[in-house]
Order: sequence, then structure tokens, then C-alpha cells
Amino acid sequence: MSKVGTISNKNQISSINKYYNIAKILLAISPCMSLMYLSMESAKLGISLAEVIGQDPNQTVMFLVSMINPFIAYLLIFIQKKIDNNDVKYAIVNLVMFMVAEILLMNLLYVILFGVILYKTLRAYNVTIKDSFKEKLGKGFFMTVSGSLVVIFLAGICLFATIRINM
Repeated sequence: MSKVGTISNKNQISSINKYYNIAKILLAISPCMSLMYLSMESAKLGISLAEVIGQDPNQTVMFLVSMINPFIAYLLIFIQKKIDNNDVKYAIVNLVMFMVAEILLMNLLYVILFGVILYKTLRAYNVTIKDSFKEKLGKGFFMTVSGSLVVIFLAGICLFATIRINM
């Protein structure tokens, strides 16, 4: 009976790792996708890429938002290492923070992706968000969320810029 539970848990962990890898790939290539979009826009308008970014503030913010995502992918590598070292609560806290950042960035795809990863991680390791925050709110909280706080800070700046542009 315990072998079945172990095999099932290994399958869940393998599935979670696939989602982490998908997220890292999508996050890493988002600047390239943004540059391709901006290049097509510049070709359509017959101006240079720099002029498109300089003329349209919405394009500028979109480009900046896409540049935040590789940093998140980099942080996901640390999250997976923490999970491998049995610090799942570190991962849970940071995944929640990433979801907040992606909500601020208005990236619905990544909000959903991080939500799925968070859900699968919670189920596979049988932890809760509440317990994770309770444990990590003690000493070392800022060490736990330092990377996520940088992402949230940058996301807040982008949100503020978007709000100002649309006023």
C-alpha cells in the first residue's frame, strides 16, 4: 500500500517538474516574443524598433513587463532547488508572491500557470498556504521573499505606468 502512495507521489512530483519547466521556458522566451511583436509593429509602421518603443508608451510598458519574466524564470530554479532540499514552504510562499506580481502585470496566462503549479505543489506535498506563511513569517521572511519582492516592486511600477498611460 505504501509503495502505491510513493509511486503516486513520484508521479505527482514528475508532473509538477514538467509544469515548472514549461513555466521557465515560457517566462524565458517572453522577451523574444515581445521583440518579435514590436518588430512586426515597426515593419507595419515603417519605423525602427526603437521609435516604436519610444512613441507608444503602451508598447514600452509591454516590453518592460516582458523583461521581468526571465528574472522570474531564474527564481523558479531556486524554488525547485529548495523543494529538492525539502523546503516546500519556501516554494509555496514565493509562488503566491509570483501570482500577485503577475496579477499586477495583468498576465492572465502566467497567473493561471502559477495557480496550477501552486495547486499541484500543495497537493503533492500536503502543505497549506496558511501554514507556509506562518512558518516563513518568522525569522528570515525577507530572505525567503527577497526575489519575489523585487518582482512585485517592478510589477507595481509597470502597473502604475499603465494606469497613468490610460488616464
